[in-house]
Amino acid sequence: MAAVLIFAAPWPATLIETAFSRGWYRLVQSILTTISNLTPWTWFDVLVLVAVVLCVRRLVVLIRERRQRGWWGIGGEAVRRTLRGSGYVALAFLLCWGLNYRRTSLISVLSATPPVTASVDELRQLAIDAAAVAARTRTAAQKQLLSYDDIARRLPEPFNRALAHVGRPRLIVPGRPKYTVFTPFFTRAGVTGMVDPFALESMVHPDLLPFERPFVLAHEWAHLAGQADEAEASAVGWSACMRGDDPLVYSAAMYLLVETSAALPTRVWREVLVTLDPGVREDLRALANRWKLIQPSVRDASFKVYDGYLRANAVEDGVRSYSRALQLILLPTLRGQLIDLRSGPVDPTHRP
Repeated sequence: MAAVLIFAAPWPATLIETAFSRGWYRLVQSILTTISNLTPWTWFDVLVLVAVVLCVRRLVVLIRERRQRGWWGIGGEAVRRTLRGSGYVALAFLLCWGLNYRRTSLISVLSATPPVTASVDELRQLAIDAAAVAARTRTAAQKQLLSYDDIARRLPEPFNRALAHVGRPRLIVPGRPKYTVFTPFFTRAGVTGMVDPFALESMVHPDLLPFERPFVLAHEWAHLAGQADEAEASAVGWSACMRGDDPLVYSAAMYLLVETSAALPTRVWREVLVTLDPGVREDLRALANRWKLIQPSVRDASFKVYDGYLRANAVEDGVRSYSRALQLILLPTLRGQLIDLRSGPVDPTHRP
């Protein structure tokens, strides 16, 4: 009942922002992430295993009782226990992380004007600027093929500067990059990472290309910092990488190229593509080859489920929210980083 009330109640975003996202959640995050960081394995895997074992055990017990209680009796008991268990899980989800979906939106913090759909010219220029930054940083990035642990050591300072730039509180405890037993599913579904909303740990795909890793970890840390919305997590993660050293900047630039390639008309993207640095085009081909491991049926099914999950948590555009990141990045507050870096210094100590 408590979970239903919390889900259904029209809580003011400002109340969630002050009392939960900037209050209770920061305390919970600092405790749970500190604990989950102690282990190389993910608590998410353990929680799923425990849940499966408990469900199977209860099912076996109910089947054994069918002679005394009948199928209708054990069926009713199964429904009651399922609803009660689901309520406990939903309540834990909301109090540990989920209420961040209802916080004040980042767009309202960055601008009083709601974003509009980006024009083709704006997206083309965004791609051109990203291509220029990628060309400038690729050589240095190729000399430093960072592991996730390397990235986790370099990312905290630029990440917290990015949060401060958009008016969000710092991430108290960064999440240790971890791999999950669900990695084969991630590969087939096209999932690059996720945050465990119960243990508040950061899970990443181990087989991503080196230039993908910094942005993916920054995106998951943005979730860990309370940016539940996918577009906001991408915008914060991109901004954080743009404030880092060359491998991080290159990752941010490649993310923009991939996103603009999907958003631009095919003809326009091809015009941009032929102007790219040969090394950048090579990396895009490598990424396309990695995507061949994705199985469309698995991807579509998982995205359908995730779309329903997002809509249930007040994200009206569901999985399409990922594409909204470009609208946020096009805002002057964030776009200025790309313009400055296109022709300015690449030394991170010179970046705001």
